[in-house]
Amino acid sequence: MPDLGPVKPKLKLLARLGPLGLIPVAYGLVEAKRFRIRRYSLPVLPPGANPIAVLHVSDFHLRRQNRRMIRFLESLVSHEFDLVLATGDLLGGQDAADESLRLLNGLRATTARLFVFGSSDYFAPILKNYLDYFAKRRRHGQSRNPTEYLRRGLRAEGWLDMNNANIMLDVNATATQVTGLDDPYLKRDNRELLNRDPGAELAIMVVHDPAPYDDAFKAGYDLAFAGHTHGGQVRLPFVGAVVTNSTLPTHLAMGPSQVGRSWLFVTPGIGTGKYAPFRFLCPPEASVIDLVARDV
Repeated sequence: MPDLGPVKPKLKLLARLGPLGLIPVAYGLVEAKRFRIRRYSLPVLPPGANPIAVLHVSDFHLRRQNRRMIRFLESLVSHEFDLVLATGDLLGGQDAADESLRLLNGLRATTARLFVFGSSDYFAPILKNYLDYFAKRRRHGQSRNPTEYLRRGLRAEGWLDMNNANIMLDVNATATQVTGLDDPYLKRDNRELLNRDPGAELAIMVVHDPAPYDDAFKAGYDLAFAGHTHGGQVRLPFVGAVVTNSTLPTHLAMGPSQVGRSWLFVTPGIGTGKYAPFRFLCPPEASVIDLVARDV
């Protein structure tokens, strides 16, 4: 086994739980189906700017048998936002593309809907040793998901494909640069795109794995949206996230975090992987983020 370094104390804590660990696992199967909408407010806009409402969804890992999740996603169509962001790992199987398209295409935005892909949008899930997450081993299956079918279906309905792309948008009278990156977990991201446009009043990075957040902030971006971590998926009292499955530090695994003058928002996402269908102290959510003006 590779040296697990700083994760050893957390592994020891889990080992000491012994049979008691079965209780949170059982609860975790229930919590994974307790879907919710959670609202946040981030002061990132220029003084005096109009607020911007963002719906951020991620990590469906959708399979056709996920009926309760499907009903939750269907409930979101009654809301309208300025921007809708889908940050990857939308597919949980090769037969889920049509259902994913139906659900995503029902979401409504007044300005734009934007998407990037994660590893599960490229490859079907495989069974992994859970210790791989602690050792940060990167493994994926070889069976391909219908990536291009999903991409074409989203583009046909007006979604903007932000996999390694840059755009400028007028969002409620704020000149907004959006830079999207393809999945860093698969090393598909082109970080050379992270250059702030001098005309941007707000600069946003959108990505699946939040690993490039520091590069974005060094380049002057105000805000980064990401998924991938599932908020840690298992969080312990007084400890927080146990792992992130990323180079991201565990204390940044979920929700808004201020890093210098910039903000990172990592949604805990809506689903779970096929072979780890539980959550603990980390309910699934669709995140609504109100971007508001800074004081200065």
